[in-house]
Amino acid sequence: MVRRFSHLLAALAVTFALSGAWAQNLDAPRGGVVQIPLATTPGSLMPILPSELASAIINWTMFSPLTAVNPWTNEVEPYLAERYDANEDLTVWTFYLHQGVTWHDGEPLTAEDVKFTFDAIRDPETAATTAPDFRGVVDVEVVDTYTVRVTLEASDGFFADRLSLGGNEIIPKHILEGFDSLYDATEFITRAPIGSGPFKMRNASPGNFYELVANEDFFLGRPFLDGLTFRVVPDGNTRVTQLLTRQLDWVDLEAPQLPSVRNNPNIAVTTFDSLGYQLFAWNLRNPLFQDPRVRIAMTHAVDRRAMANTVSPGLGYVDDVFIPAGVEWVARPDVEYREYDPELALQILAEVGWTPNADGILERDGETFSFYILVDRGDVQREQMGLILQQYFTDIGMDVEYILAERGGRWLEETQQRTFDTRLAAFPLPNLDWAQRLYTCNGPFNSQSYCNEEVDRIFRAVLSTIDREEQSRLLTEVGYVLHADPPNMVLLWRDRMTAHAADVGNIPPNNIKDSMPFSHLLYRQR
Repeated sequence: MVRRFSHLLAALAVTFALSGAWAQNLDAPRGGVVQIPLATTPGSLMPILPSELASAIINWTMFSPLTAVNPWTNEVEPYLAERYDANEDLTVWTFYLHQGVTWHDGEPLTAEDVKFTFDAIRDPETAATTAPDFRGVVDVEVVDTYTVRVTLEASDGFFADRLSLGGNEIIPKHILEGFDSLYDATEFITRAPIGSGPFKMRNASPGNFYELVANEDFFLGRPFLDGLTFRVVPDGNTRVTQLLTRQLDWVDLEAPQLPSVRNNPNIAVTTFDSLGYQLFAWNLRNPLFQDPRVRIAMTHAVDRRAMANTVSPGLGYVDDVFIPAGVEWVARPDVEYREYDPELALQILAEVGWTPNADGILERDGETFSFYILVDRGDVQREQMGLILQQYFTDIGMDVEYILAERGGRWLEETQQRTFDTRLAAFPLPNLDWAQRLYTCNGPFNSQSYCNEEVDRIFRAVLSTIDREEQSRLLTEVGYVLHADPPNMVLLWRDRMTAHAADVGNIPPNNIKDSMPFSHLLYRQR
C-alpha cells in the first residue's frame, strides 16, 4: 500500500500552505530591491557543500528544495516536488516534480538533476553536511522525466521533512557533471551559481556584496521584487545602524538592540516564537565533561532566569527540556527545572572528585578545571551570555577563558572539527527531525559529540511511524533521557525579532534564513 500524503502529513502542509498564503498580500506591487545582511562571506554558493548560516540564507533564494517549511505556519509542504508519497513501511518515497521548471540558464530541471544531487550528497568525497541524513538511502531511481523514487534501508517517517531543512537543494547536473569533483567548480561556488530559485546571481563581490535579480521564469511565479542585495556586515549593531540609515532593509534583531528601533515610524518589528534556543554546549570528547553529573552541576551553577532577564527581558523562557513548548502536540516530560544553586553545584562536583585547591580553583588528581567558552562575534545576545557564564563558572572555582571569534573563522572551524572546549550557539527546532539531527550519535549537527544509545533507539522508533500520537509518546520519552544525560545547557528558549523597513511587505513571522525559500513573496511599496 502506498501512503498518499495528500491525506496525512502533506495534507496538513497543503492546508497550512494555503492559509499561510492567503494571509499574505498576493496582489502586491512589483519592483524594487530589498537589502539583507550576511554575517560572513558565504562559504559556498553550492548548497550541498559544507557551509554556514550566510550560505544557507543566500542559497535558499537561488536554489529549490523538494520540500520547504512554510515560514508563516512552520509546517512542511511540497516545493519543487508538486507532491510526494511513501509506501506502507515508509522505506520507499516517491517525489513528483513540478513540470516546466527551468534552471537560471534556461535548461529544464528534471528528475535526473534530483538523482545527481542526492548521489552527490551520498558521495563521501563531497563531505556534504547532510550526508548522514542519506546514510540510509539504498537507491535513487529516475522513474520518468518528472518522478524520482528513493529507497531506504529502514523506515523513515521524517525523510520528506528532512529535505526541507537546508543543504539538500537541487543542483544542476548539466553544469556540474563534467567536473571530477564538485569542489573544482570554483566559479560556481564563489561567484556564478546556477539554480532554479526565485532569484539569480547578477554580480558577486565576495566579502562585500551579492546582487541578485528576479528569476522571470520562477515556477511559483515571478517574484514581486526586482532583486535582492546581500551585504556582508559581520557586526550585529552595525547591521541595525545600517537599517536605520536605509543601507539595509531587514535584519535579525537581538533584545539589546530593540530600543534603537522602537517607535521609529520607518521601522517595523516582528516578534515570534523561534522554536529554537540559545545553548551552552560542552564538547563531550573532552574528559572534563563526560560525566553527566558535571554537566548537571554546571547547570545549577548558573542563574539562567536572571541571565535571560538581563539579555532578553520579556522575550522567551527558560526550561530544561529539549522540545520547544511551541510544539504543542509533544507532551513535556515531567521533570524539574534545575534551579540556580551554587552550593549544590559544588557538592555534586565534590562527589565527582573536584575540590578547591589552595588558590580556590577546582582540582582533581593534580588537574585544574580549566576550559574556554568560544563565542561567535556579532550575536549581541551570545556575546553577553558568554561573559555572564564565565563569571558564574569562575565563582565556583573554575578557570574559564572567554574567546570571541569570527563566526566564519575559528568559531566555525572548531565547530565543524569538534575541537572546541565549550561554545555558545543557537539550535533551531522548526520540526522534530531537527532533534534527531542534534542528539543522535551520528546526527549531522551533533557537533558536541553527544552519544546515548537509548536516545538513538527511541529516535529509530520515532522514524518508523507517522502516527502523531505515537511520535508524541516517544519524543516525551526522549525528553526524560536527555534531561538525565544533558547534551547541552539550555540557556533560553527564544522569542525572536526581526526589524525591517516599514515599506517592505510580506515579512514572515520568522527568522531571515528560514524565510528565504519564500522570498519571491516579498514586496516593496512603490
